Amino acid sequence: DKLSIEAESTQSVNTLYLKDNKVIGHNTDIIGFQTSIEKSKYNVFNKEILILGAGGVVPSIIFALNKMQASKIIVSNRTKDKAENLKKLFDKLDIIEWGNIPDFDMIINATSLGLKNGEDFNFNFSDTKNETIYIDTIYNPLETKTFKYLKEEGRRVFNGLDMFIYQGQKSFYLWNKINPEIDDELVELLNLKLK
Repeated sequence: DKLSIEAESTQSVNTLYLKDNKVIGHNTDIIGFQTSIEKSKYNVFNKEILILGAGGVVPSIIFALNKMQASKIIVSNRTKDKAENLKKLFDKLDIIEWGNIPDFDMIINATSLGLKNGEDFNFNFSDTKNETIYIDTIYNPLETKTFKYLKEEGRRVFNGLDMFIYQGQKSFYLWNKINPEIDDELVELLNLKLK
C-alpha cells in the first residue's frame, strides 16, 4: 500500500509489515549497512568510497553512505549501463570503467564475485593505500579470496555478516516491536554455521 522513504529512495524493498491496516514496504539493508560500519568504528564522513557492483544492495549502500556524509561515491560495474542507471536515483555518483582502481578510502564489493564456488576479481588491490578498508557484502563464504588476500596483507577487512544481522534485527523489530539483542554468542554461532 505504501513505501517507506528508504524504500522509495532506493526503489528496493526487502521487508513488508503492517501499520494501521496498511502493508508497508521497507528497506532494512540501509540500517544494516550503516550499523555494521558504525560497529567497525570507521567514520565515513568526508571519505571517498569505491563500490564494485550496481545491482541488488547497491542503492541501499549508496543511501547509507550519503546519510553518513561520504564525500565521493564511485561505482564500477562489469556492465557500465547498469551503473549509469543508478544515477537516476543518485545524481552525484561517479561512474568508472570496470578494472580501474582510483584512489579511495574504502572499497565495497557488492558483486557476486567471490561467492562460494564462483569466480573472483581478475585485478588486485595491492596498489591501494594501506589504510584502505575493504568490505565484502558477501557472507557465504565468510572470507572470499580477495578478503583473505587483503587480510593477509594486513588490511582492515569486513564481510557482510554484520550487515545481514543488523538488517534482520530491524526487520524483526518492525514485525514484532521487539529489538532482539545481538551479542557475541549469536555472532559466533552464525560464524560457525557459515564456515
